[in-house]
Amino acid sequence: MQLRFRRALCALLALLLLASSPALALGFIFGDGTDAPAASSIEDDGMLRVYLKSLGDPASLGMTLAGSYTVEGDRGFRFDRDTAIVLAADGESVLLSVGGLTIDMGPSMTLTRQAVTDGGENGIYIHESEKDALFEGDLHVSVEDGGLRCILTIHIEDYLKGVVAYEMSDSFPLEALKAQAVAARTYAMGRKWVSAARDYDVVDTTQDQVYKGLDADYTNVIAAVEATRGVVGTYNGGFAMCYYTASNGGQTALATDIWGGEGDYGYLAMVDDPYDLENPASLVNSVSFAGDVSDNAALKAMLDEGIAALDLPYADVALESVVSIEPAEPKFEGSYMYTKLRFTLSVSAMLEGWYAQEGDAYAPLFTDSSDFSPEMLASATGLALARRGRLGLPYVYRHGREVLPETVTVDLSVYDQIKDGLSLGLNGGDYELISVTQEEDGRFTISMRRFGHGVGMSQRGAQWMAGEYGMSYIEILNFYYPGMTLETIDWPEVALTALEELPESIGFARARPTPTPTPAPLPALEEGEYYASVVLETRSSSLNVREQPSTSARIVAALDYGRRVIVCEDAGDGWVRIRTAELQGYVKLEYLQAE
Repeated sequence: MQLRFRRALCALLALLLLASSPALALGFIFGDGTDAPAASSIEDDGMLRVYLKSLGDPASLGMTLAGSYTVEGDRGFRFDRDTAIVLAADGESVLLSVGGLTIDMGPSMTLTRQAVTDGGENGIYIHESEKDALFEGDLHVSVEDGGLRCILTIHIEDYLKGVVAYEMSDSFPLEALKAQAVAARTYAMGRKWVSAARDYDVVDTTQDQVYKGLDADYTNVIAAVEATRGVVGTYNGGFAMCYYTASNGGQTALATDIWGGEGDYGYLAMVDDPYDLENPASLVNSVSFAGDVSDNAALKAMLDEGIAALDLPYADVALESVVSIEPAEPKFEGSYMYTKLRFTLSVSAMLEGWYAQEGDAYAPLFTDSSDFSPEMLASATGLALARRGRLGLPYVYRHGREVLPETVTVDLSVYDQIKDGLSLGLNGGDYELISVTQEEDGRFTISMRRFGHGVGMSQRGAQWMAGEYGMSYIEILNFYYPGMTLETIDWPEVALTALEELPESIGFARARPTPTPTPAPLPALEEGEYYASVVLETRSSSLNVREQPSTSARIVAALDYGRRVIVCEDAGDGWVRIRTAELQGYVKLEYLQAE
């Protein structure tokens, strides 16, 4: 579908294209696959609003401010590097706890990133996030449905460093990572330019693209993002709203086939993908079985049921062997998404009576097992039998199980019977491709491929193209997205204000915390108690104190490295109840060292 550009601040240029399905996206291409991206006329500030939906709706969040931060740019409400804070939802208010002080911040607050002069990190570590990674941006926190709702405003290039590493892997070839960076950048821009009606552009889950923050150890990902800075894909005057998938199973899919509807997807094509198919890392589920299916009870039961449904004119018809298997009835024209597997089968039946000899029609004449008698020959039946004998087509008496001379055909549903019945599925949706091979020993193998929807770029295909064939990111994208154009947006530099350049107070902060107070002396020990100190992996870390002995319980405070506490009692499962002069709660015993 076509997305027309509009300037974020200029409604007169509002040319928008419908952005369709959530997911993994993008691509472009141009010329012979070797042209450099052209300079773009698109103007954008490069900032992206990311809803940190993966956090859920937490009652509280512990954070370390690894840089220079204020509350909404208020110079009087600033934090030193490595300050530990806790944000909690309390009714309709956000509570900010720092250094033993708790402040009611009202229904929302923003941690604003300021410039740093020491060249170090400048972001936030959110302790409840999936990875110990850096979130480089401003963090707006509000209360919604009793929990905290977090929106991170971050430059798109910094955002990509926390996306590409989780949509691919830092171990992938650099050119594949570059292709992924362009794909993710274009997808994010496409979402941004249709998001004016809400307070975020993308979410940090597979609903859009997975974002987990910056991990500086992912050096290949960082290099790929920086090498493609500003490069996006366009088509018919708008951002390409295309898709990427983990593995397409050997054939790309069309967006309209997978999701239906209509749209201008002229940059996509359904083509065979040998690169995905060659990659041994592309997922495949297979089942192998003998020709008589004796070693696969589930499949044999389905075939037996199919044979019974044929209602053949014989008694006790049974499967003898599979003669051949052919995929049939593709879901879409030209697609390998077949809906049926057609089994040609050899079967046997219990025969009891007089039957024509092999080569004649297999129709019984009568079932009397007695020998021919004069009385029988005098009858019409007897005369007919004699007539056939004179023609050289005598009937013979058959008794017992025999293989029928004709084969029978049974169709099984690929997505209902084969996928589910044989546990071959790779996706929740019915996207898989199916294939069948037969070995010289007569065994058959049914295989299902395609992990994901199959539309656009295959990540496993891109990996193989770059790693085994030395293809560039442009060639990769040209293969998966023929007909698209590369452009380079010239982002403005991220402008952060140094603390000393801020006005003394701009009136946004609700309160001004004093420097971290010295903890009050610990009270005397009661019976069974003892003193201990907080010992963590790093001195910049903090220990969360919980309201109950559980990691899902509300955080009531955060204790710095070396903070002395009183251990009151064992709470089970490695938890202990502790207290100080100011607070009490529960912590993990492993982070305490008895004095």
